This record gives sequence, C-alpha cells and structure tokens, in this order.
Amino acid sequence: MISINTSVVKDEIKNNKTEIANLIDKTKKLVVNFKNNPDRSGGRKKARVKINLTLAEQQYLEKLIQYFDRVVLGKPDELKLLKKAFDDIIDGKTMAGAHGEFKNELLNRLGYKKLRNNFYAKYYEGIGVKACVYCNSQLAVTVRTIHGERSAKFQVDHFYPKSDYPCFSISFFNLLPVCAVCNNKKSTQWVDYDFYSDEPTKLKNSPFKFRLDKRSLVSYRVNGMTENLIIKFDDPENKKFNKHFDIEGIYSTQKDLAEELVLKSLIYNENYLKSLKNSFRKLYPNKIPMAERLLVGNYTKQTDIHKRPMSKFTQDIAKQLKII
Repeated sequence: MISINTSVVKDEIKNNKTEIANLIDKTKKLVVNFKNNPDRSGGRKKARVKINLTLAEQQYLEKLIQYFDRVVLGKPDELKLLKKAFDDIIDGKTMAGAHGEFKNELLNRLGYKKLRNNFYAKYYEGIGVKACVYCNSQLAVTVRTIHGERSAKFQVDHFYPKSDYPCFSISFFNLLPVCAVCNNKKSTQWVDYDFYSDEPTKLKNSPFKFRLDKRSLVSYRVNGMTENLIIKFDDPENKKFNKHFDIEGIYSTQKDLAEELVLKSLIYNENYLKSLKNSFRKLYPNKIPMAERLLVGNYTKQTDIHKRPMSKFTQDIAKQLKII
C-alpha cells in the first residue's frame, strides 16, 4: 500500500549477485535451447514432443534472448519499453489466447515455479516485504502440496500477467508479493499501483488511508458496542483498490482490533508514551521507536507497513485517535 524504493531491490540483487548471475546464465541457456530445439515434455511418458514454432514465436524468443539480462533486472520504466517491443511481435491479448503451447513451455523454461519454491522467500525477506502489497491484511504466503508434503511458499503476483507476458515471468521488478486471496481476486486485471518507484512522494506517503467513521466512533464511546464501529478506506487517487480487492469488506472483520485502539486512546495518554520512551532510553537507547510499536501493537512508520500484516490499518487508526 506504499511504494518501495527501487534501490532497495537493486541492493538485494547485489547481495545475491552470484546466485542471480547463475540463475540468468542457466535460464538463458534453457531459452536458447528452446529456440534451437523447440519441444516440450510429453507428460507421463516423459518423451519430448516437438513444437512447431510460428515465425512470431521465433522472433519473440530472439528478442527475449537479445535482452535477457534487461528483462530479468530492468526497472519498471525499462520493462515498460520492453513490453512495447514484445507487443510489436505478439501482444499480450494474442499471447493469452492463441499461443498456449508456446507460452506454457516458455514459462516452464524460465522456471518461475521453482524460484517461488526456494529463492523468493529469502529474496523478499531481504527487501523487507512479508505482507500482501495489495490488502496488507495477510502474509504473502500460501500453502501448497509438493510431493505429498504441505509447504508454505511465497505468493507472487505479476504486474504484467505471465499469461499475457511470459517473457516477464521472472523479472524482479514485475513481481509483487501478495496473499492468495488478492492474487485470485486480481487475476489478470489491470491495477494502477507503482509498487517500485524512485519518486520521493510515493516513497514517503501512501495514497490510501483507513479511518473510523466519526459518528460510529462517537456512538462506540457512548455505548461501547463493537458492532457500531464503521471502518472506512479512502482512495483519493481513485486507484480502485476497494473495487479490486474489497478492502472495506476485509477490514470490516477487524472491528475488534479497531476497538482495542479506541480503548488504548481512552486509557493511555501522551505522558504514558513519554514514560515508555524514557524506559527504552535507559534500557535500549537505539530502540526508542519501539515504544510506539508496543503501544499500538504494530509498526508505526509508513515505510515499514510491508513488514507485517495489519500495520497500515493499525497506524492509520492510531494516528486518527492521536495515540501516536
């Protein structure tokens, strides 16, 4: 619900430089092999089945091989330019509807599923993203059964859908950690959201805001009825997050969390927060900001909201109630 600096991603890519270089080299060879020997697995029989590539599909692979490093590592603006180059060969709609066999084998060669099962967990922990970037209400993980065993894996959405643009299926700046619910709701819809950005305003402030309806807040303070609290979600830039993901519907189930914040606002005053900070100053001088986190029960800086579910909601309501 707030953009992260592209430099954070670049730094993490540098931290995994050797592993990513090997990944690019290995995967590029698989794509080259696909172009030179176009075939696919025959399923249970494990025999290879020849694929007759169209001229456009051959050109698509040539373009991907030519710009492979840029496709994998390119920032959002560069991917936008590359998208146009691939659209000139096979546009997204045509790819999704008329090139199924080619697309599926290309996705297989690029190996997105394997990366999701092993590399992405370490990578996203490195850039500090654990919560769904769309709803912020759940962890960006899903449980899958692999070889008869259940395992929690990172769930990733593609800004440019892999059904339309298989070429970008492992592009770092095309991947957004999300929960399974939001991933299913979004599907291949277009969502206006720059998760990766260099613009200071997008990195400092989220365009979205949670709040408690004022009348419902007054009503709660009078009668203490939890069900009377009404949670609102403001989207002033009309990015249609509520329409895409039913944000207000999700958070209407969190009235108990809102209630706890209201009660804290009634019980704990500014002096209490000061005393917490003083305690931290004596015990752990470098962790004074932890006092606010203890008081509200979550991260309190906008730039940290991707680290834990419900942090955006918690800090917005806490600010409305003047707890922080």
